[in-house]
Amino acid sequence: MRSRRAVLGLLLAGALTGSGCLGVVPFQPSAYDEAVRVEAVDVAFTREGAGALTLKLKVRNPSSDAASITRVDLDLRVDGQRMVTGEQVMGVPLDGRSEVPLELRFPLAVPRSAARPEPTSHAVRLEGGVVLRFGGSERRAPFREARVLGIPWMPGGAVVPAP
Repeated sequence: MRSRRAVLGLLLAGALTGSGCLGVVPFQPSAYDEAVRVEAVDVAFTREGAGALTLKLKVRNPSSDAASITRVDLDLRVDGQRMVTGEQVMGVPLDGRSEVPLELRFPLAVPRSAARPEPTSHAVRLEGGVVLRFGGSERRAPFREARVLGIPWMPGGAVVPAP
């Protein structure tokens, strides 16, 4: 009798504890590692010192619980040089086991330069994460992307007078 109570108590405690873990994906430890796909990356700069990163992501909720996307953090490097590190805060609802596209724009400030535009290929590396909130808990879905992009003008070139 005593052992039955102990077993029932353990089962009940396990059920109560397991039901409070929103966002858990049983038997899939890498579910959040595969939840974000980078669809497109665009980096552009101007001589006036402005720049922009446009990023298109496809975010999938691997859990059966509804969530909201609260923020996206990222680190962008072009040819090994860090261009931006930051985050964008948002409130995008995401149903359980559903997918949503995200388009983000990050302004980039760069030093002014008189360098000529020279369209060349540049190595672009992007790392970051999408944070999904499930009630009071959060789960981070990381992403990483490396591409070679043709960027018409890159800051930091030699100063050459424009013709």
